Amino acid sequence: MKSVRLVLLGLVPTVAVAAGAGVRAAGPPAAPTFNADVAPILFNNCVTCHRPNQIAPMTLMSYKDARPWARAIKAKVSGGQMPPWYADPRYGTFRNDRRLTSDQVKTIVAWVDAGAPEGDTPLTAKLPDFKDGWTHPSGRPPDLVIEMAEAFTVPASGELPNFTIYQQLPEELRRQEHYIEAIQMLPGVMPAVHHASFGVVPLAPGTKVAAGEAWPGGPIIPGALLNAKTGKSIGFVGDANEAAAAGAEEGAAPSRRAESTLGARFCCYVPGGNFQQYRSGAGKRLPTEGYIAWGMHYTPVGKAVVDKTRVGLWFQNDLSHEIVENGTGGQTHIVLGKQLVDDEFTPLRKSGVGNAGFPALPVIPPQAKDWAITSIRAFQDDVTLYVLWPHMHTRGKEMTYVLTYPDGREQVLLSVPNYNFNWQLFYELKEPLKIPAGSTLKAIGSYDNSAANRWNPAPQKEVYWSEQSWDEMYIGFADISVDKRDLRLMKAGKAQTTGGGQ
Repeated sequence: MKSVRLVLLGLVPTVAVAAGAGVRAAGPPAAPTFNADVAPILFNNCVTCHRPNQIAPMTLMSYKDARPWARAIKAKVSGGQMPPWYADPRYGTFRNDRRLTSDQVKTIVAWVDAGAPEGDTPLTAKLPDFKDGWTHPSGRPPDLVIEMAEAFTVPASGELPNFTIYQQLPEELRRQEHYIEAIQMLPGVMPAVHHASFGVVPLAPGTKVAAGEAWPGGPIIPGALLNAKTGKSIGFVGDANEAAAAGAEEGAAPSRRAESTLGARFCCYVPGGNFQQYRSGAGKRLPTEGYIAWGMHYTPVGKAVVDKTRVGLWFQNDLSHEIVENGTGGQTHIVLGKQLVDDEFTPLRKSGVGNAGFPALPVIPPQAKDWAITSIRAFQDDVTLYVLWPHMHTRGKEMTYVLTYPDGREQVLLSVPNYNFNWQLFYELKEPLKIPAGSTLKAIGSYDNSAANRWNPAPQKEVYWSEQSWDEMYIGFADISVDKRDLRLMKAGKAQTTGGGQ
């Protein structure tokens, strides 16, 4: 037995060595590389903005572009700052959610921690095809491109107010109605365009479009809105009250009501958003009459530049049956717990341009850290909701949309607890929401006019309500369609009344 024991003990090292020779311990996983792992993430999520002549400060379209920014990319991605997305994840799901997945974030972090290698394998990820700047997911160009009739020269310095340039509808749009499947606004000189809008509007009584001042005291443009009697410039398109009063007796005071006239808006260019696509069967209807209204707000960039903004239109292949409309925050406003009525509105700051038709709310006091406001919209018909878009300026702090059903149930549709004026995102519901008549939609928000707000240009001053960035706005936009205006129902009803239906 003693000799056997020795033999067995002698075999153990041999077996161990033999096993080690056949099965090696697994090493650490290979580090992610740009070509194999990181490029697909950047190309699918980042290069819409991070490419030449766009709003991002650097491009990320190649390894050479991205490598110097590796640590910054890691910091922004791991901190949830990029891609920009401000919706509280506890509420709602959205079709245009920009957030990276946790695996994508881990991949980028691991890539940077490994020294941001390019990789030995060839790059196979394909860059999106941005045809002339257009970003339709299909890659196809617009069916129609509309360009400003004349370019506008932005001076090298100074401050420019919002103003509107008018021009006639193209003949193609005047011949028949069109339904928009997608729309995109492209500034000619992106750094010089702070924000812009594209709309189709009727002219108010007593007004005309002709060569005149872009705004009182501004440069002459060919498509100015003028008082038909005096020939004076009216200014910003949004102030429908001022426009409607243009033909009234001199000195007549237009009433200021809590309503917006921006329902004619079809598209906006704002930081973080200039493209919108509608669902099959639900689009915006372009009228055959009216004027194109380019609402422009330029910001000088240190040298004179010439801008000629464009809009691309993609039309519905199939006839839309649900007509999407731009809704605003609501007819009722509650400020600091008190409901306001018209005669309690305070005057707006006097300026050379209109007030965009927004309610003259009480001023926000200096150093107010949490100035609360709620707008309420009541629905008298069944509607379908598609998009929510909170809009405030630099003091904007937060906005939450709450739907109250007729039976009293409440549903938070969207919460943006850290509103960022630099990224004015819209939030498209993953599935359209049916809202019954008798419901109300509240937009609950607050402002920070204190020195603690890093974006606040003047915490020591009162804040008025107007269209300039240093003023404020409060609009809880909501894109809806009214169910009873479904074209299929309207056509069926017409067929019934004419004997064409059963």
